[in-house]
Amino acid sequence: MNRFTLLFIAVFSCPLANLYAQGNDRNFKIGILLPFSTNGSDKENKNAEAIFDYYQGAKLALNQLEKEGFKSTVQVWDLNKDSLELEKLFKSPEFQALDLLIGPISQKYVNQISKRLKNSSTSWVSPLKSLNLPNSQFNLNFFSPDSLRMRGLGYALSDQFKFHKYCLITDGSSQSKKDASTLKFVLQSLSKSRKISIHQFSGTKFTPPLPMKDSVICINTFSNQTAKIQLVKFASGKVNDKNNAPHRNSTFIVGHFNWYENLSLSQDASEDKIIYPAINFLNQADSSTAEYTRLYVEKNFGEPSRFAYQGYDQMLFLGYGLMFGGNSFLPALPNSNCVGFINTIRPYRIGKRFYNIGVRLISLGNHDQKLFTN
Repeated sequence: MNRFTLLFIAVFSCPLANLYAQGNDRNFKIGILLPFSTNGSDKENKNAEAIFDYYQGAKLALNQLEKEGFKSTVQVWDLNKDSLELEKLFKSPEFQALDLLIGPISQKYVNQISKRLKNSSTSWVSPLKSLNLPNSQFNLNFFSPDSLRMRGLGYALSDQFKFHKYCLITDGSSQSKKDASTLKFVLQSLSKSRKISIHQFSGTKFTPPLPMKDSVICINTFSNQTAKIQLVKFASGKVNDKNNAPHRNSTFIVGHFNWYENLSLSQDASEDKIIYPAINFLNQADSSTAEYTRLYVEKNFGEPSRFAYQGYDQMLFLGYGLMFGGNSFLPALPNSNCVGFINTIRPYRIGKRFYNIGVRLISLGNHDQKLFTN
């Protein structure tokens, strides 16, 4: 299971020996504060099961990190304790000495912890929900609001398609136009010379018409099946249109975040032309995925859920970050872009704190690919 490791090191351009040296110099204190217990209700049972899977994934990552020189002392606390016990925990010396705190998943506990946590260098991570963590350069939300995901989509596309014309498609709604404006700003800031135009879709037409003489990336900012089919027809081009055939061959449609919920297209529209922005995506054909599944089943007698993959991806990212730069690894690595089993992790700074805006660009034509809903 070295795929994530190699990608992480390649992105950071950090010598492997330096990573190992950092990890061997220090024993990091990690606290995991999540609601493990349940009151027996269906909702609480599902929540506890998800948290258990997340923790099991994180443990597998810690085992992998230990093999590579990472040293840590991990303490696990149940967030469903009595409030007096939690208050005592938050004030305790072991809690105040944490290098890394993972959890909680509820804003009310964030407010309680922030009043008690005096160690300003503790890296604080919200693993499964976007919470309002204190405005500190050591804090990270692994999941971000849709507005930030749209920004992440712009970064991902700019990385992959540097010489295309970008056509941003709206339906005229306020949210669609807002998303198009965000994308235009991000794409233009990453390349001042990039050609970007905005087109409104109505009925079956685009206004102004989509260009025929450019290699185009069409980004849809709303979910509409008719628009999807018309865009794919445009990207496919006419069979006898020899003059524009090269442009159509390298033209792609970037689907809306919700487009993968319904893949039914007309017979003359090719799915191969569509690129989907995915948050929770698992490539089941990858050999390292199969190895992870084997290890997880061996340890837990059941197959991993998306939460188990998230726990592994996040802990591995955090462990390598601590090995590289200690508690200051987030501000020290502003351009990291790491591909895990299920999530892409790309920290983005707003104020002092960080949000993950990582988005993976995929094609869903392969039946071995699995997309998890959020």
